[in-house]
Amino acid sequence: MNETLIILLSIGYFLATVSLISALIFLIVVAIELRRGINAIKEFINSTKTKLDPAILETEKVIQGVKSSVDDVNEVTRKVRELSEAIEKLSFIISEVLTTVQKLKSSVSLRTSALKTAATVAANVFLENLKKGGK
Repeated sequence: MNETLIILLSIGYFLATVSLISALIFLIVVAIELRRGINAIKEFINSTKTKLDPAILETEKVIQGVKSSVDDVNEVTRKVRELSEAIEKLSFIISEVLTTVQKLKSSVSLRTSALKTAATVAANVFLENLKKGGK
């Protein structure tokens, strides 16, 4: 039985050694594959970064251009608003001038009419006085 035990222990030792060597080989292969995968990921990230950097810079330029355009539109809008306010004030002034001219015209018309009436009355009185004997 001793010999059988030694043979079984020898077989067990051999199987354990083979298993250990197989596990080490498997771990080495896994480590090599992981290293290749990590290197592939690093390469992918670097190439992606290289391709994206110009796009990011271009996008930043476009955003700055859009911001500048928006600022320009805001400036134009502000100036149009100021122009609209000036036109509104000018319209009010013109309306006031027209009202004043209308009042002046009416006043001149009344004065002209009054002066005409006064001249007619004075001429009639003068003629009546001439007819009566020159008084």
